[in-house]
Amino acid sequence: MELLDAQAAGLYGEMLALKEDLHRHPEIGFQERRTTALLREKLDALDLRFVDLGMNTGVAAVLEGERPGKTAALRADIDAIAETEEQSHAVRSETAGLMHGCGHDFHTACLYGAAKLLAARRETLSGRVVFLFQPAEEETQGAQALLDSGVWEKAGGKPDCIFGLHNRPELPTGQVAVLDGPIMAGKINFRVTLRGKPGHGGSPHKCVDPVVAGAALVDGVQTIVSRSIDPQDALVCAVYSLHTDAPDFFVPASLTMTGSIRYLRDAAGQRAAERLNVLAAGIAAAYGCQAETELLPQVPVTRNAPSLAEIARRAASATVGAGNIVSPPPDMGSEDFAIYGTEIPAFFYWLGSGFPGRENAPWHSPKFSTDDAALPLGAALLARSALLALECL
Repeated sequence: MELLDAQAAGLYGEMLALKEDLHRHPEIGFQERRTTALLREKLDALDLRFVDLGMNTGVAAVLEGERPGKTAALRADIDAIAETEEQSHAVRSETAGLMHGCGHDFHTACLYGAAKLLAARRETLSGRVVFLFQPAEEETQGAQALLDSGVWEKAGGKPDCIFGLHNRPELPTGQVAVLDGPIMAGKINFRVTLRGKPGHGGSPHKCVDPVVAGAALVDGVQTIVSRSIDPQDALVCAVYSLHTDAPDFFVPASLTMTGSIRYLRDAAGQRAAERLNVLAAGIAAAYGCQAETELLPQVPVTRNAPSLAEIARRAASATVGAGNIVSPPPDMGSEDFAIYGTEIPAFFYWLGSGFPGRENAPWHSPKFSTDDAALPLGAALLARSALLALECL
């Protein structure tokens, strides 16, 4: 593995060109057709076996080593977000209203680099590597769609492990976060509909106004974290939108609010969901309304498997040096990489992508960008993780 880093550095120009191409042509979840076609074209040159997913977007390809052994999987997400990019960026989106504002173009380039590094080692490779270029992570639907397509069976059997990474603008290039246990939150979306009695705003006594009940419920939701959850449990429970069915200046018949519960411990997430149901019913009744609460589970907690922790630390240490491995707190954002971890041991890294010495915009900001000097580190980290897994598992 001594030559891996030098070889990864040698791929920088090609990875950057791919990343910038994808950045100029962002596509949202399950619509990544151009991205898919480009990836198939580039991967075809590596003599990989493509898996027929039966899907319009996404690519899965298998590298068969010359020697028998275990199977490792590597994953990157390929979709963009609905956001308008900062116009001052030198390389920016050419598609109105869409941008790679979470760095999935960066992840894709890293995985492509890893595929090239590993394909060059086919003759000495013991086992196989499955490369997943996954659509629709932002909708948290893509991972499940791949599993539902039968990707593991079509690839030759369920892998023994899977690794992935996400850029982290809060960490400078050259650092890698290796966390034991939870790294990103589980998520339950919710929709609460409050039904009242519509009417004229000048006759409030003849109406049952769901807006008033909704305002009380928005306040009540804040007590879930402050009064129903152990203060040592990380949990977010918040309302993000309010909609009514009436024209302006009239009392509506109903109000619908949407929001999310994010948690690092399953019991805390379940407790929050239970309290939301109780509060919605109770507050609605107090204001003369009826409540209908829908809980919409999205993804579980992204948990790093203990069985892969030592492999991950060795891979990170060899790539950036032991002194550049960090362990920040978990993030309350969610990742559908968690879905893979419900079936096989999984490990997820944060790769520093922040420009050193300056403030870096966060994910989903119009100003978001990545320090692309980190691309070779991402490729080497993923490739090394697969090699160590095939060697050690």
